[in-house]
Amino acid sequence: MASIADIRAFLLGFEGVSVHETSPDYFFFAGAEQKFPFATIVTHDDAYDSASALDREGVFRLNFPTDKATFAQLFPGITGRRDLEAASFDTQALDTLFPHPLYGRMRWVSVINPETSWPQCRRLLELARQMRELRPDSW
Repeated sequence: MASIADIRAFLLGFEGVSVHETSPDYFFFAGAEQKFPFATIVTHDDAYDSASALDREGVFRLNFPTDKATFAQLFPGITGRRDLEAASFDTQALDTLFPHPLYGRMRWVSVINPETSWPQCRRLLELARQMRELRPDSW
């Protein structure tokens, strides 16, 4: 399994990346401005997001944005908000990519405790970092 430390080290390996880690969660930014993250690691449930049951022992969720084509490739048939709302994804499954419980409509992807999905996640995180560099002021 890719640990939080492994993922953190991978993301900080990109040029110009900074991490905000004053809470139990981690927010990774391209550059010092820290406007919009290109990846997050969430380690606990809160009042706004408890869909992934992150209060389980040793569980965390990696989140990152994708572009439209990549999202469509990952989740065939999901072309808009209605499709996303009608679809059924297990947001508590380990090592399985799924649309982010809150930001899926903005093409954010999540995975809980990546293991066999970690090589795919690394490629998607590289894309997310490139996207943030090209569009620094948008999700």
